[in-house]
Amino acid sequence: MQTKGFSISVKYRFIFGLLCGLFLYQSNLLAQVSAPTASYNTTTEYTSGAQDDIFVFCDEANVGVGELKAVSPDGTSGWDFTWTKWNSATTTFDAPFHNETGSESTVSGLGNGLYHVKIEKGAEVRDYQAWVINHWKNGSKPNLLFNKKDCSGVSFKSTYVPVDYKYNNYPNVDELVVPQPNPNPLTFVLKRGTLVAGSPSIPDYKGGDVNLLDDDAFENTASYIVTVIDRCGFEFDSDPIDDISTYRVNATFSFDPVNGEAPLEVNFKLDNKNPLGAEYQWFYYQDVDRVDGPVDPRDSLLVDVKIGENETYTYLHPGKYLVKLIATNNDDLMDCVDIFISNEIVVEGSIFEVPNVFTPNGDGANDEFKVKLYSVKSYSVKIFNRWGRLVYEFQESDVSPGAADKKSSKGWNGKINGKLATPGTYFYVIEAEGREEEGKRYTERGSLTLLHDK
Repeated sequence: MQTKGFSISVKYRFIFGLLCGLFLYQSNLLAQVSAPTASYNTTTEYTSGAQDDIFVFCDEANVGVGELKAVSPDGTSGWDFTWTKWNSATTTFDAPFHNETGSESTVSGLGNGLYHVKIEKGAEVRDYQAWVINHWKNGSKPNLLFNKKDCSGVSFKSTYVPVDYKYNNYPNVDELVVPQPNPNPLTFVLKRGTLVAGSPSIPDYKGGDVNLLDDDAFENTASYIVTVIDRCGFEFDSDPIDDISTYRVNATFSFDPVNGEAPLEVNFKLDNKNPLGAEYQWFYYQDVDRVDGPVDPRDSLLVDVKIGENETYTYLHPGKYLVKLIATNNDDLMDCVDIFISNEIVVEGSIFEVPNVFTPNGDGANDEFKVKLYSVKSYSVKIFNRWGRLVYEFQESDVSPGAADKKSSKGWNGKINGKLATPGTYFYVIEAEGREEEGKRYTERGSLTLLHDK
C-alpha cells in the first residue's frame, strides 16, 4: 500500500509541477512586449547575448508612429510600468519617459530606437525590450532598363534595392542591418505615360531582374517609368526612358450596327492606335464556313481593301457576314502582323409580319391593320371580303429602311367607304419588292379577323 501511495504522490506532484510550469510559461507570454500596429516584425542578430524583437511601422509622414504594448505577467492590475529608451551615445538607458500603473501599458508616437519596459509589483520584477523602426518614403529609386522591342511589344528589365534600416549591436554601438521581411512583397508597375502597361506582383522579391512587357500597340513614341510599391503601399519611381516606339500592331476592331435590314451600312473602327505607317487589309466574307474559301461573288464579298484605320461597308443582301482585318507595320526591321476576325454581322432578309386580328373600336390599341416589313423596298396590300370583292388597298413605293417599329406607315382603319366594316373574316394579298436583288419580288396571302368588341 505504501508503494501504491508513493506512486500516486509522485504522479500528482508531477501533474502539479507541469501545471505550475504551464502557468509560468503563460505568464511570461502575457508579459511580452507586442506591437499590434506594426507592418511586420523580425528578430535582432546581436553577436552575443539574448536577442530582441524588431517591429517595423509604416510611417507615411516621417513623424514617428511606433507603438509598443506591455501586459502584466498575471493579467491583473496594480503593476507599475516604467518605459525608457536606450541612448547609443552613452550606451545606457535615459531617464524614464513614461510611467503607468495598471494591468497593461501602451506607448505611442515612438521614433526609431530600442525601448525598455520594467514591470514590477512588490518584489516581482520583469524586464523586456524591443526595437522600433519607422519605415517611411525614403526608399531608393528602382532601376529601369530598355531591353528590346519586337512583335510582342516593348520589354524592359527593372531592379530595386530597398533602403536598409539599421539598429545597434546592443549593448555595443556598431550598426547591424534589419533583416528584410520574409516574404517581401513588391509590385512593379510599368507605366507608358499615364497608362499602366503591366503590373507584376512579386510575392517574395529577393533582388535581381524583373521582366516587364508592354504588349499594347500605340502611335508615335512614348515615355516609360516603373513604379515600385512596397508592403506599406509606398511608391518609388524610376527615372523615365523617353522616345520609345513599338513594332507591335493590333488588328482588333469594333463595328456598328451589328444587325439590321438591307441595305445595311456598317461602320468599322479600330480599337487601338498602331505605329505610324501601319497598313490594313479588310476582307469581307459571307459566313463563318467561308472565311478561308471561295464565296458567292455577287456582292464582291472577298476583296482586299487597303485603307486607313476606319472603313464603311454597305451590305445589300440578307445573310450572316464576317469581316477579317490584317494589320501590318511597315518597318523594314521588323515585319509584324496581327489578324482579327469579327463576330457575325446579321443582315435581315425580306420578312412580313402580318397580324391575324385587329379591333378598330377607337380604344387606341390595335385600331389599324398594319404590316411589319423587313428589308422591303416597296409593297402593296389589297383587302378582300369573303366573296372576293376588293374592299380596301394601300401601298408605299419607297419604304425607308430602319424604322423603329418596322410597321408600315399606312394601313386599314377597318372602314369601307367611310363606314365601319362588318365584323368577320377578310383576306389580304401582299406584293412586295425586296432589297436583296434588283427586281426581287414576293407575294404573300392570308386571312385576318376584324372585331368590334370593346
